[in-house]
Amino acid sequence: MKKLVIGIACLAALNATAQNREIQFKEADWNSQLISAKKENKIIFFDAYTSWCGPCKVMAKDVFTKDSVADMFNQTFLNVKYDMEKGEGPALKEKYDVKAYPTYLFINGEGEIVHKIVGSMSASEFITESAKALKPESTAFGLAKKFNAGDHSEATSVAYMDALDKAYESDRMGVVAKVYFDGLQVRSLTEKNVWDLAVKYLNNPSSQAFSYLYENKPELEKRYGADKVNMYFQHTFMMSVYAIKRAYESKTGLKEAKENIEAIRKLLHKPTNNSKRLLSQLNLIEYAALNQWDKFAAVVRGALNDQEFSSRHDFVIGAANDIADKAPAKEYMNALNWADEIEKGNPNLFTNIQLADLRKRIFKKQGKLAEAEIMANRAQDLRKEAAEKGQMTPPMKKD
Repeated sequence: MKKLVIGIACLAALNATAQNREIQFKEADWNSQLISAKKENKIIFFDAYTSWCGPCKVMAKDVFTKDSVADMFNQTFLNVKYDMEKGEGPALKEKYDVKAYPTYLFINGEGEIVHKIVGSMSASEFITESAKALKPESTAFGLAKKFNAGDHSEATSVAYMDALDKAYESDRMGVVAKVYFDGLQVRSLTEKNVWDLAVKYLNNPSSQAFSYLYENKPELEKRYGADKVNMYFQHTFMMSVYAIKRAYESKTGLKEAKENIEAIRKLLHKPTNNSKRLLSQLNLIEYAALNQWDKFAAVVRGALNDQEFSSRHDFVIGAANDIADKAPAKEYMNALNWADEIEKGNPNLFTNIQLADLRKRIFKKQGKLAEAEIMANRAQDLRKEAAEKGQMTPPMKKD
């Protein structure tokens, strides 16, 4: 009996050891990692994370510690990880254009990205996606070569768009989608298989195919349901406006951004539930880029006075934060006045937190540190109240 107990204990210990394997990360400066990868003829698995990223921690705890994952990565890749906010992290973040967390890069010894994954996922999905790095033709970078060489077949185009979607490269996906869908027969665009692909990938309002679909929205609603169809168009317009704003702020992709502005204005010439807000946001983007803050303010005042303006409080607070980010100091009073106007309407807890955060930011920029601290404490108290009530709170903006 004693031998049996000892044997069971040994088996348990062996089993525990077997289940404790995890990805082994090599610590070194980036240049040394590249030299090692080249020498060992291995691809680098690069875990780009931050200390505050929740999904990063989940992946490290629940996925990197799976035997199947650990065995594959330890045998196949040179594994490295860098905090994007410490040491070499910020420079590597800029070099490899890391925009979201977690981002997983697969890089060859020359320092070139061969594959990219963004976001958390299950162990099996992570293995499947990571294995693509070993087959360059199946990665976004390998598929780009085929597509750019003129292979716009369904197989290549869909695989490429899917890879870009998984890599959170929505702007590039829009460019590819425009080429692919605009190359299809117009009559095929409303067919279910093509429509399903469009809902997933076609996010480019300047596409002729998108314009055709929007013009035939009544037919699509009959076939596929009004809710699904309207959600697709609303989401595409909204995300396109965000992308246009990013382009203007970063001064990249401006040609495509301007094409999309023109297309959205043309498509939304007939008013819809959300068109007023979308078109007003486009005006704000252009006025801010041109430093025409008087025209910017006029758009915001119009929204404040329009009871039918969709989500006007969110719109105005967003515009006020843009003032805090980009406008000269003389414009700060406009933002504070807008906050006062919104507050008169007894807004909800979420909006009151936004107003406190806004005022804190502006007071700091004005050098009114005492007033800024009062607003910071108010925002903190309101967030605590919201947490106790189980309500959502707005993300905190940087000062």
